[in-house]
Amino acid sequence: MRIPTVALALSVAVLLGGCGGQPAPAASTAAPPNPDATRLAVVGDSITEADSPDFDGGELGAESWVRHAVGEDLLLVGGWARWGATTSQMAAAVEPVDADVLVILAGTNDVGSGATHESTLSNLRRIAGTVGAPEVVISAVPPIDAAPELATDLNAALENLARQEGWRWVDAPAGLRDGEQFAEGMASDGLHPTREGARVLGEAIRETVLAAAAPTPAAGGRSGTAGG
Repeated sequence: MRIPTVALALSVAVLLGGCGGQPAPAASTAAPPNPDATRLAVVGDSITEADSPDFDGGELGAESWVRHAVGEDLLLVGGWARWGATTSQMAAAVEPVDADVLVILAGTNDVGSGATHESTLSNLRRIAGTVGAPEVVISAVPPIDAAPELATDLNAALENLARQEGWRWVDAPAGLRDGEQFAEGMASDGLHPTREGARVLGEAIRETVLAAAAPTPAAGGRSGTAGG
């Protein structure tokens, strides 16, 4: 990973600092009304909580990718998301969740604060171990327009982690990008997806989650192959 100049690091810190003003507590909902629904846990930051009126109570905003991922067959049952959260804060805050699949979309605030990839990956392992879901999906983070290489380098490390751990990897923000930056209309500020961007992100994650939860013909159980 290239070391940004002082000016670039400061500009990214200022941009990411705007993520810290609106905390969102842990996310949880009632028991699934559909007994066959896949139970989803999510861990993330402002890209996950977004404009949700009450993320903790399951009231999801249109700019949260989760709203575009869940449905009758995929139910949010818990997790943790907070504006401005680093993976260290997530690892300290998460609790076990009775979920089939855990989705982690995290790390943007780590690179803004200067955390190393090694610490980020270690925190993600802690998060997965604490939540305890049998299937784990790791998503790429969306672009950081002020310093595109930070997101690009982080995503390479995240994909490698998923491969090492046997987790599912999904480049969910692929449809948001034009090169290494957000495509027109996909970001509100060069960091957070718009409503349309959240839809693209959520639909890509949903597809990967349902694939991870689907029984395999050979084993008759949940699949856990890295990929996506």
